[in-house]
Amino acid sequence: MKILHVLETSAPHTVGYTVRAKAIIDHQRQLGLDPVVVTSPLFAASDKRAALEEIDGTRYYRTNHISPPAAARSKMSSYARRLAMIARYRHAVSDIARKERPDVIHAHSSYMNAYASVPAVRQLGVPLVYEVRTLWGEAAVIEDGWDLDSWKYKLIWRLELGAMRRANMVIPISTGIREELIQRGIAPQKLKVVPNGVDSIKFVPRARDEARAQSTGLAGRFVIGFVGSIRRLEGLSTLLNAYSMCKAQRPELALVIVGDGPERKALEVQAMRLRARDVVFAGNVPHADVSSWYSISDLLVYPRIRALINERVTPLKPLEAMALGKVCIGSDVGGLTELIRDDKTGVIFHAGDAEHLASCIIGLIDDRGRMDRLRQAALAFVKREREWSTIVRHYVEIYQELLSEKKPAVHAPLQTIT
Repeated sequence: MKILHVLETSAPHTVGYTVRAKAIIDHQRQLGLDPVVVTSPLFAASDKRAALEEIDGTRYYRTNHISPPAAARSKMSSYARRLAMIARYRHAVSDIARKERPDVIHAHSSYMNAYASVPAVRQLGVPLVYEVRTLWGEAAVIEDGWDLDSWKYKLIWRLELGAMRRANMVIPISTGIREELIQRGIAPQKLKVVPNGVDSIKFVPRARDEARAQSTGLAGRFVIGFVGSIRRLEGLSTLLNAYSMCKAQRPELALVIVGDGPERKALEVQAMRLRARDVVFAGNVPHADVSSWYSISDLLVYPRIRALINERVTPLKPLEAMALGKVCIGSDVGGLTELIRDDKTGVIFHAGDAEHLASCIIGLIDDRGRMDRLRQAALAFVKREREWSTIVRHYVEIYQELLSEKKPAVHAPLQTIT
């Protein structure tokens, strides 16, 4: 069975989006499927002339020769270029689909990839699957200050829901996203969750990297860690406040924040104001070094704020930490409580409550037996429920069901995309 995956971006870039995509593609190949990839014009390639490359046995078609709207010099030019980009992207996907003759076309967020797939679906008469990774409008409300009544917010939802209605099957990556889509009118029977996973062959508990600990001044200290993007959604100001409280009781504590983002400077200022001058802001690190930073962390904290997107979307990082044998603390937002079960696979605190977070941290420091129990339970949870080798089999079931029904995708008129 040949599957054409239509992606926004992909390997060799390493972000959460591409890590999930690569895991899906590689494990589908291991199961005997024939995955093929096409990436959007938004994929940043060093060589814009490269139309095709092979990564770990999979063909990746590139469309980055199509100019993205960001390259335009004016608003009007950007608008015209966006329309031209989408039209050219649709033609490119159709050309690749005619060449590859897939059995299923599997488009991944955002809506642009689903719309680009529709002409190819029509021409070949194959099913269209649309995978919803996040809620773009809800993220923009928090990160970019969009108003819920703004035309941008309403348009992004209209386009996303339109893409879902054109698909034969919609795959949300969490139960929270599924619930939100049902509330917005997508039929429950059209939604099948395929959650985030982790490859425990690649993510294996390892010994503490003493050289790393020595070089960062963390040797012999109990290290609280965070690995991820430094954005408002992550709630890292709460973590800093909690760390300051804990530090007054446990001077041996240390805090490491690995990653970068728009909130970093504000957090550095906050750390100075709290006189937490020993907080290590590691910045972006090479993907090959991430496991080393995990190894020196005794406890990983995910203090996400209370926001609709955090209630609905599950992050990937806690699963990686669990697979590496780490204890996780998360705020009580739905996207985290799907992964971290209080006092079973980790610890949950009240979102935004630094005092509660501090008490949870101190409680774990003072009860190493509990930490060992949670560590083992989390590792068992990942192996039992969140192994990619198991999760990817759900895709095979979905594809086979769609092919047995032989239903064409819904061909409603395309909306204007801006």
